[in-house]
Amino acid sequence: MKSKPFHYRMLLLTGGGIFVDGYNIIIISFGLAGIQEAFHPSAYLLGFIGLSVIIGNLIGALIAGYVVDKVGRKTIFILDLIFFVGFAILSGLVTNSYELLIARILVGLGIGLDYPIATSYLSEFSPVKPRGKYLVMNITFFNIAGIVATPVAYWLLGFGELVAWRYMLMSAAIPALIVLLARLGTPESPRWLLTKGRKEEARRVIEEVIGKPLDTDAVELLENTEITPEHSTYYKELLTKHTRDAIFIGVFYFLFAIAFLGTSIFGPEFESGLHLPGEISSMIFWSLFVVGDIICILSIDRIGRRSVTLIGWAGMSAMMLALILLPKSYYIGLELAFTLFAMFQGIGPGSTHMVYSPELFPTRIRATAEGWKQGVGRLGGVLTGVFFPAISLDDKLYIIFAASALGLIWSLALAKETKGKSLEEISEKAKIEEDKTSIKRTTERF
Repeated sequence: MKSKPFHYRMLLLTGGGIFVDGYNIIIISFGLAGIQEAFHPSAYLLGFIGLSVIIGNLIGALIAGYVVDKVGRKTIFILDLIFFVGFAILSGLVTNSYELLIARILVGLGIGLDYPIATSYLSEFSPVKPRGKYLVMNITFFNIAGIVATPVAYWLLGFGELVAWRYMLMSAAIPALIVLLARLGTPESPRWLLTKGRKEEARRVIEEVIGKPLDTDAVELLENTEITPEHSTYYKELLTKHTRDAIFIGVFYFLFAIAFLGTSIFGPEFESGLHLPGEISSMIFWSLFVVGDIICILSIDRIGRRSVTLIGWAGMSAMMLALILLPKSYYIGLELAFTLFAMFQGIGPGSTHMVYSPELFPTRIRATAEGWKQGVGRLGGVLTGVFFPAISLDDKLYIIFAASALGLIWSLALAKETKGKSLEEISEKAKIEEDKTSIKRTTERF
């Protein structure tokens, strides 16, 4: 199936939710000083307020994946943004630090629900050959949000730090509401409908997507499709039948979250510690991240997922090593290394995590797997946010370098190549590999 306007519409609808997530995570870093001035929270509580959206993401993603695989993609695709818009507005109207913390966690919970739906929806509707490109374009919206949030935050600071943070937090409701309205009328995933035996509904959705009735042979094939969903208790199937891939993607994203959030949430501190120009450096950072995404978009369906992943991790490791070794007076070199680190994130793991998680797992647990990945990864983000404020800039550099180097080693050992294969082919191959492993373990007992 060739790319059609419907596929680009789905890309905008799923990417819109990711844009909202990125906007939220990034813009609060500019408002923390105003929150400190307004409520005088302890440094510890202020740190948790900065992390609150990520904490909510973690909870939402772990819950949502299983729910989305059970009740479908369509319903949660609308409800999560309604939830988000309400608490985004409330977060700007709070009267103390604890109210703000709770409101921001609930904001994060709403967007945490969105990731499992977005990746499942887009992967299940995308054509096979350009599927990698679509999935990378999807996560690019997060980095575009960085380009948008930075000037918006600096503009709002002109109203004074004491009120600017309120406008910053509430402003996220605007793009969320636009995406919410655009999502009304989105069809259910035909692959999910088939796993539930709802063949007639699946046929109607497919015909809507392709813009014409299915021919007789296609209808007959659809009618003869028999899928027996396996009974799965929450994460049981994911962790017992797809153990290798679940561990791979969980550790992969955990390591990436440390590297990414360490340089994005603490980006202003990096720029200050390295004596880089704040607003300009931030804009270059996010712009080069998008350049990396574009490089990945152009290459992932040609040279494959594994290759771009390894290039990204290797480049991240090299740039972070340069930041460690370069003299702190060599401002041009430091700026180059810092911003190129962002580009290599976009080329590699910052993009390919969004490709691997939906491709490695079958339809019945695809959202569950994305929720698992997001939950484990956001745990890495929370730990980064808790410990990074208490350590020196040099220690931060060493930790991010270690995460990048370990990500490279981990991917060399376990990253698969899924280029050019249908989702069914990939999951069937994974099932065969699991069966072989199970047989081997059984025979070794006797």
